[in-house]
Amino acid sequence: MTGPRVLVVDDNDALRENVAECLEGEGYAVDLAGGGAAALELLEHEPLPAVIILDLMMPGMDGGALAAAIRADPRWAGIRLVITTGLSVSRVRELPVDAVLMKPFGVDELLAVLKRVGA
Repeated sequence: MTGPRVLVVDDNDALRENVAECLEGEGYAVDLAGGGAAALELLEHEPLPAVIILDLMMPGMDGGALAAAIRADPRWAGIRLVITTGLSVSRVRELPVDAVLMKPFGVDELLAVLKRVGA
């Protein structure tokens, strides 16, 4: 049985791959995108994820802009958004996300936040 689908959006290749490996080891189905535009493209063509883990600081479309674009489209209303950042939580308080995961984070924190948002 495959667990919930998670889309990991981060411009850091190594971090993206590490998160994917951890999640796949826990039974999640994982898709990867290197930035906001790639994530929106996947949402148009792939099975929809239950959760998107998105980095706040990315070149081009950052995590805040991506979160706003996802929330603006009613097709994606049920997707839970978890933003990752090394910045102060106060910098992301106004973003339309379901949870904030502070960097650096470990597997336990990652899995706990996914459970908290219902994945």
